[in-house]
Amino acid sequence: MIFPEKLKIRDVTLRDGLQNEAVFVETDQKINKIKNLIEAGFDRLEVTSFVHPKWVPAMQDADELGQNLPMSPGVEYEALVPNKRGLDRFLKSKIHNALFFLSASTEHNQANLNKTTDQSLEEIKELIEITNKEGRKTIGAISTAFVCPFAGVVPYSEVERVAEHLVNHGVNELGLGDTIGKATPRQVYEYCSRLAEKFLDVPIGLHLHDTYGYGLANVMAGIQAGVHLVDVAQAGLGGCPYAPGSPGNIQASRVVAFLEQQNIKTGIDLEQLKKLDIEFPQLLSNSKVLTKTV
Repeated sequence: MIFPEKLKIRDVTLRDGLQNEAVFVETDQKINKIKNLIEAGFDRLEVTSFVHPKWVPAMQDADELGQNLPMSPGVEYEALVPNKRGLDRFLKSKIHNALFFLSASTEHNQANLNKTTDQSLEEIKELIEITNKEGRKTIGAISTAFVCPFAGVVPYSEVERVAEHLVNHGVNELGLGDTIGKATPRQVYEYCSRLAEKFLDVPIGLHLHDTYGYGLANVMAGIQAGVHLVDVAQAGLGGCPYAPGSPGNIQASRVVAFLEQQNIKTGIDLEQLKKLDIEFPQLLSNSKVLTKTV
């Protein structure tokens, strides 16, 4: 087995952790929590999504947040960008990296983005080109890369097809999402290792949920397959509003403890994560309940 000296951990609490909550966390409170995350050792943070607030009201302050992030040397901020309008907003922000997302399963893509996977691929091509010309980093995030809530197991061939399109059009990095937490370690290893062999110069990240308790096993499967980055959320928050049954993200403190026990360094302070496991749920309970319209 492979036990690397270190593994990059990305925090997605401010985006994926909050997007499915029925409350709105104020911008200044988000900024305070971002500072806490940086103090804990995170240097890659996914902080918002430039979707229309009608669809994800918890992200209604994306523009304000994107202009007021605490800038720190070595820290990279990332945001989801769904379309050209979202890209225009992203480029006005101080956020470093654009994460372009689509689903390997066209059924989920239709539910999530109201278009087929092929239609999203065609649209993303232009977005990648514009972003690269602006000197920003581009990440191709493939949702339902293993199992779809509507279509079941997604064939590897379809994941590779989507990944190849993204790479050919210039993404700097790929991310595979186990959107509903039903991937098995064997499937994670197979898909990630085959992609890593095909795209030798493109780093691959892994976004996991933990429906059946396979989360940590899938982290290890990803490591064996050559994954360079794993997403986590504080207190295991998160879930996709367009994926029925989607659980929270894998919990940051559990992942860091799991890796540390195997002498895999993350650069993250575990004791601070334990505090954040308490503080984030408290923050949600004290936040304003969202109404159906914004």
